[in-house]
Amino acid sequence: MDIGMIVDLETTGIDPKLDQVVEVGIVEFVVTTNSAGGLRADMIGGYSALQDPGRPLPAEVGKLTGLSDELLMGRSVDWAVVRQMLSRASVVIAHNAAFDRGFLDRRPELEGINAHWACSIKHINWRKHGFRTRALNYLAADHGFVNPFAHRALFDCATTFRIVTPYLEELIRRSYLREYLVSATGAAFETKDILREHGYRWNPDARVWGKTMLEDELEEERSFLASDVYKGASRHREEEIRS
Repeated sequence: MDIGMIVDLETTGIDPKLDQVVEVGIVEFVVTTNSAGGLRADMIGGYSALQDPGRPLPAEVGKLTGLSDELLMGRSVDWAVVRQMLSRASVVIAHNAAFDRGFLDRRPELEGINAHWACSIKHINWRKHGFRTRALNYLAADHGFVNPFAHRALFDCATTFRIVTPYLEELIRRSYLREYLVSATGAAFETKDILREHGYRWNPDARVWGKTMLEDELEEERSFLASDVYKGASRHREEEIRS
């Protein structure tokens, strides 16, 4: 029986080197095998706490989250509880895991924890499941429900839990795959709209269209580039992204 954890943070900004955590939300769940041999996830607990950042909350963060300096004043996260929960989790899931992990990895109270992370944006192929957006609240709506308190950590955790449970096996399996940057080197100018529609983004420094993907998507991507972009032998570049 494995324990999983979904985590969400609210912060004063997006830079973990400069900004501070103001709210932690955690949903803990147990993973078992159902009668059909698939994975089943059931919530078994949670944790939620506010953290005084020691400085005024930016107005845009207050507007987004509903938090205020008055609500945060004197509040603190029990990082020992967070450490205990992280330590017993077989997998830690976040919607945009790189963001939450960036902040948690810098907490001295959590030093030495070697958690396995999975990202519910990156490790579920939402496009293949028929969803055009990976934004959390839009995915919730597409799955038939509404997050009543968006951008509050515990509610975002519960929303993430609800949208990922039907795809849990895929999420966990793909979290172990390697990630690649595919660059459409030498692509003709007139292919830019095709590349953009296919998820590529223009890198002005490298002057190339690029897209990150997991290794199980590479074969299909090679076929797309050869047929739709290069009209023949592909000249793209693949580079493994090492964390």
